[in-house]
Amino acid sequence: MEKINRRKAMTLMAKWSAASCIPFSWVLESCQQSGPSSLLSADYQVLLSTIVDIILPKTPESPGAKEANVQHFVALIIEDCYEEEDRNKIVIGLNTLLADGFLNKSGQEQFDILNLLDQEALNDPTHYFKDLKSLTQWGYFTSELGITKGLRYNPIPGGYKGCVPYKGEIAWY
Repeated sequence: MEKINRRKAMTLMAKWSAASCIPFSWVLESCQQSGPSSLLSADYQVLLSTIVDIILPKTPESPGAKEANVQHFVALIIEDCYEEEDRNKIVIGLNTLLADGFLNKSGQEQFDILNLLDQEALNDPTHYFKDLKSLTQWGYFTSELGITKGLRYNPIPGGYKGCVPYKGEIAWY
């Protein structure tokens, strides 16, 4: 039998305690061949980048949501934070758009389709497009590009002047 000194005992205890913290469920889940496709896959990312670009397009004054890579944010939030039922609702909606050839349509046709979905979402609070639109806005206006270029952000605003005339500029929220 091998003699164990204090250093070796502490090393073994550290290894065993570290190993006990590893969640083995993710290892088993990653071995499954079948399952829902990831919204971070190339097909969904192309679709989401097109959608976020239509929702918040690039203008001469500011970059759009696509330039801020909001499509990655949207996919990550949907995959990691949404309940399975809500996630499936969005994936089914995106699959419907893909099946209808949304990416092969002209820019105006894509805009018209999303405008129609937006009108449907006004009448149905559980519509998947409402979530996509909300996540796009959240992702853009919390990104560095959205804050610094999309909004009138002034990191050092200076002193308060109460009697300054309003000239129609956009506001920082």
